[in-house]
Amino acid sequence: MKNLQTVEPIQETLRLLLKETGVSWKEVPNELGQGDFVVEGTRILVTYQPLVRPADIPGLIYQLKGRISQESHPAYGVIAADFISDASRDRIRDEGLGTLDRSGNCSIRFDRVLIEVRGNPNQFRTPKENKALFAPKAQRVLRALLSPPLRSWTGTELASVCTISPAWVSAVRKTLFAQEWAKGDRKSIRVRDPRQILKAWAAEDRWKQRTRIQEYASILPKDELCRELVREYAKGTIAFTRWTAAARRRPVTEIDLVTAYVLETPSAQFINNTLMAREVERNGNLQLVLPTDPGVFLVLQEVDGLPLVCDAQIWLDLQGAGNRAEEQAQALWDWEEFGGWNQ
Repeated sequence: MKNLQTVEPIQETLRLLLKETGVSWKEVPNELGQGDFVVEGTRILVTYQPLVRPADIPGLIYQLKGRISQESHPAYGVIAADFISDASRDRIRDEGLGTLDRSGNCSIRFDRVLIEVRGNPNQFRTPKENKALFAPKAQRVLRALLSPPLRSWTGTELASVCTISPAWVSAVRKTLFAQEWAKGDRKSIRVRDPRQILKAWAAEDRWKQRTRIQEYASILPKDELCRELVREYAKGTIAFTRWTAAARRRPVTEIDLVTAYVLETPSAQFINNTLMAREVERNGNLQLVLPTDPGVFLVLQEVDGLPLVCDAQIWLDLQGAGNRAEEQAQALWDWEEFGGWNQ
């Protein structure tokens, strides 16, 4: 392991886990004068670094297996980090090695020893580079990359379509490559794991922070509300989302609420006279959503004459929305045509 000051938190995490399991274990000094753990007669070799990216895993596995082969007694390898994703944990376990993070999640399996802990909340912040991946301007790149059909994009194309600087495109490329969520070369990029990107995006998404909602109660039925809104707004300045959009892609739930992103608030005359509506604090049947970043309008799809956000955005917007939104989101996720990624 690295220097003692660096690895002490991981050592303490493993120590607490072993105390809880009741297995036979002890600490012994290694050649660096640090403490190793011997569990049921097997020495646990831990390699630790704060951040384990998917691209790092092959090298870590190679190094750890090399250490194991040099041991004269039974040994088992564990890759430890402040945070390890479920996908990375499964990948490491398939190589016959264990994992441990500082929140106490672990997978340690050898001989008669089985210690499996999942679901502990991550007490350590997502790395800054991952947070940058889901910044508003970076999300523009993700929407483009996730739009169907999946294809290779050049950096110049993405900067132009997403109306952002090449530096933003470069930052997104770097992180996607590091996570092995995309492939390509110095000039091109293509998403290789859209669902993994979307799950990571959902973990960082904050609906209330990126939107301002104006809610209305109207006497018009939802289909008529949709038609009137489309007539009022110019192309590229309105996009339906949540249940309204999901109902036109993969309907499961039926609710009367219409939700649409709009570039600007409509006039009071249009609200009162055309939509026959009044503003309310809650429980209305129309939500007009003003996004903090207009990038949501850059990648749209049209279904039944209505402009919808892309499937990825529909799924994101349904997260935590209530009114059986989770059920609707799952139906989209399980649908073979979701995202258009199988085209």
